[in-house]
Amino acid sequence: MAGPAVPRSPESRLYPAPAFGELRQLTASDAVVRLNPRQSGIGSLIVTGTRGVAWEGEDRTTGAQSVHHEEIGTPIPTAGNRPLVGYHGRDALIVLRHVRLLRRALFIAAGPPMTVQTFDGSGVAVQGTLAAGQRTVLTVARIGSMLEVRAESVPQEWDDGQIWREFAFTMTVGLGGPRR
Repeated sequence: MAGPAVPRSPESRLYPAPAFGELRQLTASDAVVRLNPRQSGIGSLIVTGTRGVAWEGEDRTTGAQSVHHEEIGTPIPTAGNRPLVGYHGRDALIVLRHVRLLRRALFIAAGPPMTVQTFDGSGVAVQGTLAAGQRTVLTVARIGSMLEVRAESVPQEWDDGQIWREFAFTMTVGLGGPRR
């Protein structure tokens, strides 16, 4: 008599992808890298060369911030009273200690190069655009305890709103805290 089926973890269902740190550059033909659980959970994921970032929390709330710190939507607060995703100076960050609160994030390139780095010094870059007349965006998706980074292209002339819509980001409106 067979026992109950044990559900497979999300990580066990992933297709093979290069480990973060194996590839030094993302290209149209090598567009995906995957962080291991340690890289996905310690320190911050630092993305340089962006003009904006959008995020979606595990509760499906969304928000976005520009490199100039203009913000729309709902931030994802952490126990440390810091936003989960946002800017520190000109670098976009994901605070990995609380990454379980994140579903996905989208980083919009300001122009080449755009780089991604972790606490252990591993990194990857997108040196230019993936195709002529295109702008590069990086999508970061949390799959179980791991993050996957993918380089994609959108038309160069698209504004941030068009890019958000292309990747199904609809900004949510926070109601704020209790009134006093």
